[in-house]
Amino acid sequence: MTPDIADLTAFVAVVETGSITHAAERLDLAKSVVSKRIATLEARLATRLLTRTTRRTAPTDAGALFYERARSILAQLTEATEEVAAQACDLAGQIRMAAPMSFGMRHLGRMLAAFMAEHPRIELLLDLDDRHVDLVGGGYDLSLRIGRLPDSTLKARALGTSRRAVVASPEYLARRGRPARIEDLVDHDCLGYANIGAQLWRFQSIDDPTEQRTLELRGRFGANNGDVILDVAAAGLGIAIMPRFMTCDALRAGRLVALAFPGFEPVADPIHVVYPATRYQSRRIRALIEFLAREIRDPAPWDV
Repeated sequence: MTPDIADLTAFVAVVETGSITHAAERLDLAKSVVSKRIATLEARLATRLLTRTTRRTAPTDAGALFYERARSILAQLTEATEEVAAQACDLAGQIRMAAPMSFGMRHLGRMLAAFMAEHPRIELLLDLDDRHVDLVGGGYDLSLRIGRLPDSTLKARALGTSRRAVVASPEYLARRGRPARIEDLVDHDCLGYANIGAQLWRFQSIDDPTEQRTLELRGRFGANNGDVILDVAAAGLGIAIMPRFMTCDALRAGRLVALAFPGFEPVADPIHVVYPATRYQSRRIRALIEFLAREIRDPAPWDV
């Protein structure tokens, strides 16, 4: 007997979230309903698809194979539905997106508001977190990531570049002096991201970006949030190296001063949009990726 689509959807959600509880939350169903659908599916296939422990629900060998086929079937069904619907109406449906906290607060709100104005039937849930979230397990459609990407099964599209600036307050520079070379930074209080004490700042040659230098610097303040570091730098506690998308307003207002060093600049970070490597991708997700590619490109508005 052919499995029911609702049963397939429940099974895929359990595999991707790792538990019946999380799958029920994703699908907005009762746990008992999800459990019943899994039991019905296993009975129809006469095969055990999941193994359950106290900590996680995982697919059996047969379940892992069936998951790949089931996910592909559901993706194709979604694609077909949207293509047919597109003949008569605009893009519609929900998008779940993750992005870094500081970038999201400063720039994504305006961008996504414009995207939703273009597509009034789109629903968008944005999750801001500086940590890399589990896209598949968390049920996200895509994520914006700044920095070098680790190896993964996710697909990625390069967008723009996040350039960095070395900044300090006028008060700090008046008190401690302005470093003239990158080597002079070792004699200053350098504010660290996440770590107090030793931290590594990377610079590259302006003429030859392949020529890089790494400095081990120290300071007595660290935080895992860039906005806090920005405030502490503006208060005169030390020198910080930060993305320009965060420092642009403070530099224009004079609360911070950008430091320049002969021949060198901070190593920049790439900006990517990443998404699960499914064969079929909905029109609304493709539309948002194309929109972000137009909005986040070089030169970035915060760099000029």
